Amino acid sequence: MMRSAILAGATAIAVLASAAALAQQTGSRQTREYVQSAGQSDAFEKLEAETALTQSHDPQVQAFAHKMLQDHSRLSNALQQATAKAGLMPAPMDVGADQAPLLAALQSVKEPDFDRVYWKQQVLAHRSALTTTQQYVTNGDSPAVRQVAASALPIITAHLAMAERMMAKSGGS
Repeated sequence: MMRSAILAGATAIAVLASAAALAQQTGSRQTREYVQSAGQSDAFEKLEAETALTQSHDPQVQAFAHKMLQDHSRLSNALQQATAKAGLMPAPMDVGADQAPLLAALQSVKEPDFDRVYWKQQVLAHRSALTTTQQYVTNGDSPAVRQVAASALPIITAHLAMAERMMAKSGGS
């Protein structure tokens, strides 16, 4: 009897572990990679914005940072809802390994260089996000995620345009 209970418990654990592993693999590789990239991009944008709010004294940087927090929070929520609707694992809401050094570098910069570095990083981050999102909108295979990506395009495009204008104004290249 005890052996049956142990075996049943072990079987239940194995089934749950298999289900968790399958859930992590739900969706195509392309969709999983896009969801991961978009989630990490949103997290990066929000953390950079929080850094800008504490380290910059420029009202334009402050206004842009507030907009980043607002817009990327909305984008993150929409992405989480789309992944749930599609039965996918939620997007990770942490900074990617390639973004962590950029964030650390920004956090270590002080005035008067902070704003220039912030704008430069925002241009780079939004160019990357725009390329990734455009590719998924064109070729993505999850309708729910593709719809969220399509709705993100004009927001990312507007952020990029503003960051490019401000970088040029601040003497960045």
